[in-house]
Amino acid sequence: MKIEKIARGVWKFTEWSGLSSNVYLVDIDVPTLIDLGAKEFSRTLARGLKEVGYTTADIKKVIFTHLHFDHIGDPSMFKNAEFFASQREIDDLKNDRIGSFFALFGTNPSALLKGIELKPAKSNSRFTIIDTPGHTGGSICIWVREKRLLFTGDTLFSNNILGRTDLPNSAPNEYEDSLKKLARFKYKVLCPGH
Repeated sequence: MKIEKIARGVWKFTEWSGLSSNVYLVDIDVPTLIDLGAKEFSRTLARGLKEVGYTTADIKKVIFTHLHFDHIGDPSMFKNAEFFASQREIDDLKNDRIGSFFALFGTNPSALLKGIELKPAKSNSRFTIIDTPGHTGGSICIWVREKRLLFTGDTLFSNNILGRTDLPNSAPNEYEDSLKKLARFKYKVLCPGH
């Protein structure tokens, strides 16, 4: 795992096995994780958090950019956290528009999130939630204005590579509008999911 401090109070954790997902710790008001990576990365993530002075018990919020298995990790490790995703993503999970496809790969987001209360993600004074359907119908991006950081999940990958929109719960017809929304943000650092 690679750990990178990208701003004061903000770290990026990158897993190098398989999908190489990024997880971000943002400690501006309360310790918040943006995405959790894949479940197999969970113990490594816990060790990484310790390296930068946190434990899983310190995490108060987890914001999911979307609910694919390589972003939802093992939420049961974060006993003191509240969990957030877009309402559309929560609805898709409840209606099994996400899990049935990933069950083909031996994983099911519904099973990983069993017992976890997901709340609709809403903007506050620190985080602006941006609805960016495309990769999934309920994908969101997160803007942290005070640090000029844009967290894009799988809407936009590193090196401005476009996210996939060919999965069963993708919304390809809405993707162009989502990219136009993101173009308005003058970010200092782009923080993608991969």
